[in-house]
Amino acid sequence: MRLILIILMVIYSSCVLADEDVDNISPFTGWHWYNEPIPTKDVEPKQKKNTIPDLSKMTPVEQSKVLQQYTKEALAKAILYPSSENTTVFLKWQKFWTDHASYFSQSFAVAELDHPELDYNLVRSHYNGTSPIQQAQQKTEEDKAIQKLASQYGLFLFYRGSNPIDAQMAGVVAAFARSKNIPLIPVSVDGQVVPAVPETRPDDGQSEAMNIKYFPALMLVDPKAKTYRPLAYGFMTQDDLATRFMYVATGFKPNF
Repeated sequence: MRLILIILMVIYSSCVLADEDVDNISPFTGWHWYNEPIPTKDVEPKQKKNTIPDLSKMTPVEQSKVLQQYTKEALAKAILYPSSENTTVFLKWQKFWTDHASYFSQSFAVAELDHPELDYNLVRSHYNGTSPIQQAQQKTEEDKAIQKLASQYGLFLFYRGSNPIDAQMAGVVAAFARSKNIPLIPVSVDGQVVPAVPETRPDDGQSEAMNIKYFPALMLVDPKAKTYRPLAYGFMTQDDLATRFMYVATGFKPNF
């Protein structure tokens, strides 16, 4: 019995030495004894107490970065080590940002009262009740722009009769030109004529001379000055065409 105890003590000592010296691993490890480490539950690591930086000495950008980092760490800690305490810390940070967002939102109202020139609602009301009035004003402005351009320009439409989208655009442009009394010359670049524009002419090199490579292409042409400018590429509705006329007439000035 004593001999057995001595043998066991020797074996135990060998295992301990094997753990302490990686260069002296027992050849029997993993063969006669199952000595893999026992898995343990995730334990929240002890963190060193961080000194809180003096935010008063930082710029607003620097302050924001520090506070955002605290918030991210609180969220990560609450997810990895869920507990009432950790989640409460994160919720406090969340409330901090929500409260400041509310203060920021309210400051807009104060700023707009102090500086009404910054209130966009004076220019473009965002209330649904004013929508019909604004649409009527928009249409009036578009009609003026179309009349102004139509007095000087005509329309050239270059399209591919074999392309369904080009063919649909040809019908839209034809209806638009008739309703606005704008001269229109349709040109087929592939020789196929769309029924909506029977007055179509064949492309005799005009598209190449005007360096038009994308279709359908709608061009504003000044016959007297022999100049042209693009109005639209691709498909557009009549409403979009009217808006585009206004943009071109005003030099694409922002609508405010």
